[in-house]
Amino acid sequence: MPISPGVYTKIFDLSTYVEAVPSTVSFLAILSRKGEDNVMKFVSSRSEFVSEFGEPNILDFGTNYSQGPYVAYNYLGESGALYVLRALPTDATYSNLRINLTDTTGDYTVSTDSISGLNSKSEIDTNLVYDGTSGVIPLCIFYPIGRGDAYNAVGIRLTAHANPLVYGVYTLDVYERQSDGDEVISESFEVSFDKEAIDSGGSSLFIEDVLNTYSTFLRCKVGDAGYETVGKVYAKDMSPDVSVVLTQVSAAITDPKQDFSLWESQETGQAAYMITCKDSRGNTIWGWLGASASNGTTIHVFSTQNLNGGTRGWSGDTASFDTTSGGITYQVKKSLASIASAFVSATPVPLRKGSLGSLLNSNGTVNTTVATQLLSQAYLGAIDPSVLDTENYYFNVVWDAGYPTEVKTQIGSLAKTRRDCIALLDNEDNSSYTTSMQKRSTEHTFNSFYIALYEEYNKVYDPFIGRDIWFSPLYHISYLLPRNDSVAEVWYPVAGFNRASIDSIKELRFNPTLAQRDQMYLKRLNPIVKFLEGYVVWGQLTSQIKASALTDINIVRLVLYCKRALERYCRNFIFELNDVITWNQVKADIVDFLEDIKKRRGLYDFSVEVGATEYERKRKQFHVNVILEPVRAVEQINLNFFIK
Repeated sequence: MPISPGVYTKIFDLSTYVEAVPSTVSFLAILSRKGEDNVMKFVSSRSEFVSEFGEPNILDFGTNYSQGPYVAYNYLGESGALYVLRALPTDATYSNLRINLTDTTGDYTVSTDSISGLNSKSEIDTNLVYDGTSGVIPLCIFYPIGRGDAYNAVGIRLTAHANPLVYGVYTLDVYERQSDGDEVISESFEVSFDKEAIDSGGSSLFIEDVLNTYSTFLRCKVGDAGYETVGKVYAKDMSPDVSVVLTQVSAAITDPKQDFSLWESQETGQAAYMITCKDSRGNTIWGWLGASASNGTTIHVFSTQNLNGGTRGWSGDTASFDTTSGGITYQVKKSLASIASAFVSATPVPLRKGSLGSLLNSNGTVNTTVATQLLSQAYLGAIDPSVLDTENYYFNVVWDAGYPTEVKTQIGSLAKTRRDCIALLDNEDNSSYTTSMQKRSTEHTFNSFYIALYEEYNKVYDPFIGRDIWFSPLYHISYLLPRNDSVAEVWYPVAGFNRASIDSIKELRFNPTLAQRDQMYLKRLNPIVKFLEGYVVWGQLTSQIKASALTDINIVRLVLYCKRALERYCRNFIFELNDVITWNQVKADIVDFLEDIKKRRGLYDFSVEVGATEYERKRKQFHVNVILEPVRAVEQINLNFFIK
């Protein structure tokens, strides 16, 4: 503490409070033909989902495996927070296009090819390594963000920049083939293969950076050997006083601030470096570098790469080149080769050899064994462990989408493992009440407040393929639940006519009677029912058989909401002093938070007790005991008539 006179200030923040958490964040694993694969991605809108994963299409993998994109699409119409994991087998491959440089007499020629079996980022790196002997140097590989045959419809063209004053910059046009067969430009960028290139605003023009930042689906990896051959700029004008001698036998370039000796040759054998110059009007000349002179500020220029007996001189438009007006610029490189020379046709060069691997059988149908295994692994966290990371990734609903029983089991296990979300499952496609009850009793024997089951499959018009399709009940729950959270609260039931009526259903597989609904209630099945007034979700039970407040989905969601909010809040007090002042602050803030929920009809009442026993203090702990009395939903109304 200071001891001399003065004013010493401290600031104490007494404004802390329990912060609300998002009420509707979900996770869904899908199969699709497009999109970054085997990584959990956050998607915030329908347009973003369609841009990356494509429009839903029930014909892609059939009813049991293609409903995921529909659930995602419906959900994103009401909520902007969905984690999506597109699952693919390891033997799926990237569509790709490789640009190669071939060493020919005088310089390099540029060509393209595609690589078979390119199924990982490490494989991309491997195919960019130059063996040092073949004379063919890989420059780069274009590939989409995800694997699959859908990207075989992508093509690219590289053309030289229209501005003659610009060095080494290309226009990259990315084409996508439409359903009518037309090739349409979907993206266009200015790019360079020089890692140091920047635009007038200071942003990188390096092709990897541009595509990573701005392209929705295309990526590029540049190989070191190819970059050093045609991409790297070893030197460029350092002085505004660059001068050029065009005269044959005396051809040279001078830059008083440059040291050209770093790139000189002794005028025997092959020159290692060449130089390109532009005048103030964009006229271009070029040549190969020989010996330097005048302490490296001047260097001889030859018109051929072979300097044995070569004559000094420039190539290009020497007749128009202006040496008198100043403004001459130059670049020192290893090659004059234009990468655009591989794209002389007006037709884009396609990416090729992408596939879905073992996900499809040889006849193009889905391999159900592989599909089931992939989706199960996705929910298990075996594909991307982030699915299990509760500290950095938060979601409170996990979605089924008509998947087989094995997948549903893993969805339920995920919810029970994380303990911060509820799994919403369907009971599969059952043709009758009898088969539904049998399925619940023999296969879907879930008994947990973390899991809820819905019935029945229903016929809906599918605008994406233009026909009626039988969909899982979760097709509707996927938009009803986030809509409920938007117009009401997370603790309101997603059931009944006020918040769960459905307009789009044309037919149910079966419509349970009152007696059948009684039995479904005991089995904790939530049906969609057709009344005279229309179709409506007529249940909101978890699969927990034991009677308690946690048999209601809305109460489970309320508890998980409070749990998440209070966990985040209490983390702020780790390493604070374990005394009554801390305890009182925690209690006061939690009481304020719960009082707000009570006012919003989430709780009848609650109590909070915070403190530490002597033993807890020794262990550097304190407890927070929260007792909640949630508001229960109405399930029966006793309408009594008294006649006098």
